Amino acid sequence: MNIYKESFGKTKFGEEVTKYIVEFSKLKVEVLDYGCTIKALYTPNREGELENIVLGFDSIKEYEKEPTGYLGAVVGRIAGRTQDGILEINGIKYKLAKNNGRNNLHGGISAFHNRIWESKIEEIENKAIIIFKTFSPHLEEGFPSDLYVTVKYIIEENSITIEYEGIPEEETYLTLTNHVYFNLSGNFKTDILRHQFNLNAKGIYYVDKETLPTFLVEKSEIFTPKERFSLEKSLSLNNEQMKIVGNGYDHPFLLSKETNLIDGEVEDIESGRKVEFVTDQPIVVLYTGNYLDTASNYKKNMGFCLETQDYPNIKKLIPEKMSIYSKNNIYKQKTTYKFLNI
Repeated sequence: MNIYKESFGKTKFGEEVTKYIVEFSKLKVEVLDYGCTIKALYTPNREGELENIVLGFDSIKEYEKEPTGYLGAVVGRIAGRTQDGILEINGIKYKLAKNNGRNNLHGGISAFHNRIWESKIEEIENKAIIIFKTFSPHLEEGFPSDLYVTVKYIIEENSITIEYEGIPEEETYLTLTNHVYFNLSGNFKTDILRHQFNLNAKGIYYVDKETLPTFLVEKSEIFTPKERFSLEKSLSLNNEQMKIVGNGYDHPFLLSKETNLIDGEVEDIESGRKVEFVTDQPIVVLYTGNYLDTASNYKKNMGFCLETQDYPNIKKLIPEKMSIYSKNNIYKQKTTYKFLNI
């Protein structure tokens, strides 16, 4: 294993951006301290050729442009949309920044995805561990409580595990995720239309015109539990749910959590690459890059995200599942992505 770091330029505020590089024989990853961003990830196809399988930019200026697309970044304090930009904690309503119509999206305008995190890298038992830390003050973007956040990227020969921890001073709510876009074709030779998805989920949450979840559908023409599906086939069904999110998926899936099963996998038959994921979260939001062409220099449907998280818009959707975090009940989350060949 080789570990090194280099400069990735300076932000518009003059802050130095650091890029960490970790190399194994069958995996290479580049990570920025700006947004804890996974900039590039190289894995082998079935012939053993290493190619990049995640979307990223070549300069810090591109990451700073709006809209960002959140490429590869940690998002929060709350992943997804919070309806009306209102977070209610113990009967108190906090007005959050509105950056997606009337709603708060992925933590707001100045959030975890577009800041420099304190960082360091360690090597332990043939693992590279990048440790990121940040502090979010009370009422930043409207969220209550001072909050100390730690994110760890644990990088091994064929996997990346992301561990999140949030320690608030007062009672609050948070749910974090990583917004990395995968494209298993390698170096973006094709889009993701023919990727094969297999999610171990009980059902799909249908969404309204603001992409807020409404109700769980256990079987649908665009998702049947334990059956593979492709974006190409789903789009051919002319389903209204796919139309309202920009022709693709931007939907939460309720994970089955069946014993000894992974939570899902995605394969690209042509390249022979596969990614599996396991998480301790109840939800994965599958987003198929429906608006990438408006948020980046990538074309529509050139990448997919597996956003593992708590129930989206939880206070409205399923309030009895909402956890309130405090010094005595800190937030923790863990997700592992494993990269294989088929």
